[in-house]
Amino acid sequence: MTLWGVLSAWSFDPVPTAGVVVVGALYAAAWRRVPARGANVPGGSRGPRRPRRHGGRRVVPVSRACCFAGGLLALVVAVDGPPDVFAESSFSMHMVQHVLLQLVAAPLLLLGGPVSVLLRADLPWLPRRVLVRILRSRIVALVTHPVVAFGAFTVVLVVSHLTPLYELALEHEPVHQVEHLAYLVTALLFWWPAIGVDPAPHRIGHLYRLLYLMVSMPVTAFLGLAIADAGRVLYSTYAQPTPWGATGLADQQAAGTLMWVAGMFTTVPAVGVVLMRWLDDESRREARAPGSAMRRHPAGAG
Repeated sequence: MTLWGVLSAWSFDPVPTAGVVVVGALYAAAWRRVPARGANVPGGSRGPRRPRRHGGRRVVPVSRACCFAGGLLALVVAVDGPPDVFAESSFSMHMVQHVLLQLVAAPLLLLGGPVSVLLRADLPWLPRRVLVRILRSRIVALVTHPVVAFGAFTVVLVVSHLTPLYELALEHEPVHQVEHLAYLVTALLFWWPAIGVDPAPHRIGHLYRLLYLMVSMPVTAFLGLAIADAGRVLYSTYAQPTPWGATGLADQQAAGTLMWVAGMFTTVPAVGVVLMRWLDDESRREARAPGSAMRRHPAGAG
């Protein structure tokens, strides 16, 4: 099979595709309702509210919307593109699908700040007060706790790959769909405190955010190495050669290597972003500190 034959293999699944379209439409509707910075919007009005773009810059920048759109695109590729088409005949392509869901789509969606957009939009069907009440509920506080989110992400990732559940998902499409939903949901919970764009019940500082991300690196590394170094084909579905001629064992080794490398190449940049934000916050805090203006412009200076 040629490279073009692989890249051009698409098969649209109506349920997840419709979900992506609906989520994208809701985000776009909410983003358009967020008023521009400095816009004169009556606080007591409950009618339709349109932002006045000439009044100032947008509170939610376009870059956030681009990140969210990138996350949606990653979801479409994962559920409709070549990774899904070849998921039952190639372990490495199936791993690409999982990487897209957990390590690409989830952080990009959260970089779009969907919770912040919904809070600022104050939509008629989801008023700000209702959303705030949901965010402050006990169940949300529990599932978004960094320890719980990290544990859920780790358990779902390891158990689904190193137990018969993986083979079961390959044999039964409903189980496969539930598995993908679990990957995405636990990944969103995991990345939420690490990204730090949206308000969360448990806000963690920069130092703990760095530790949180660094602790996650051995999880994907361990799982990737366990798969790559298994020495035998772990799942009977992948015992046959792939459509492009790779043996089942070689394809499995590629899948394990991909997980290990993908985990590193997503976590390391995230650590770098947290460090830059930390330095930026420190510089701003120092600039706002009492006497900072006096230190920069001493009395009597030119």
